[in-house]
Amino acid sequence: MRSGELTIMFVAFTSLFAGSALLLLTLAGIYYATCAVRSQWLGQTDWHGRGDMGAVALTFDDGPSADTERVLDILAEHNLYATFFMIGRHVERLPQTARRVAASGHEIGNHSYSHPIFLYQSSNATRHELERAQAVITDTTGVSPKVARPPCGVRTPAYFAATRSLGLRTVQWGVAGFDWKRRSAEQITYEVLRQARAGSIILLHDGDSEGKGDRHETVAALSSIIEGLSERGLRIVPLMKLLGEKEVKLAA
Repeated sequence: MRSGELTIMFVAFTSLFAGSALLLLTLAGIYYATCAVRSQWLGQTDWHGRGDMGAVALTFDDGPSADTERVLDILAEHNLYATFFMIGRHVERLPQTARRVAASGHEIGNHSYSHPIFLYQSSNATRHELERAQAVITDTTGVSPKVARPPCGVRTPAYFAATRSLGLRTVQWGVAGFDWKRRSAEQITYEVLRQARAGSIILLHDGDSEGKGDRHETVAALSSIIEGLSERGLRIVPLMKLLGEKEVKLAA
């Protein structure tokens, strides 16, 4: 093979490698921007709160469901407040439970109407999901959410455009119980207590996004999580207090 042919082959191979590397970097960047909980690339996202309070916040996603009632009972037993990121269609299905969350003084967040992954949604569909959930939650509970959490934590430019128009602050998490997987109460408790630090926003689930499963293991873990956090010197405070807000206005 002549040297000229070798040079052409080398240039072609180098170009192919460079193109593949650029594609991989681009895909990695898209993944980080949209899916990484801590990413700030597309818009401001809170994933932890103040670390000087010796406190954490409990948040629950995908409700309301039948299990939400027991979660509320346990929180009431300990005189604690949490934040419930609600799915609009579940609010329509269980309006009484949604109203109980509000009446008990807990914070309520917008978790979309039907729990789609926004990366695969059009701008109009994304806006409609958040606007419809906001309207359903407000009309049902009398509380207009001030915070939002996108399904699976996935954000897009269209998501941030919609939340800005609705005045919603995006709150993710820094600690997860992984209770959306097949986890026992003991495993859920272990994961939360292993990760929790002052300022942590803890993610648990009081419902299933598709309304097919239950959260009895999360319910079974909750008291142990609360006791374990206390033993570690960590108080549980409302989310907005952990984020540094002096006053939380629940009324619409």
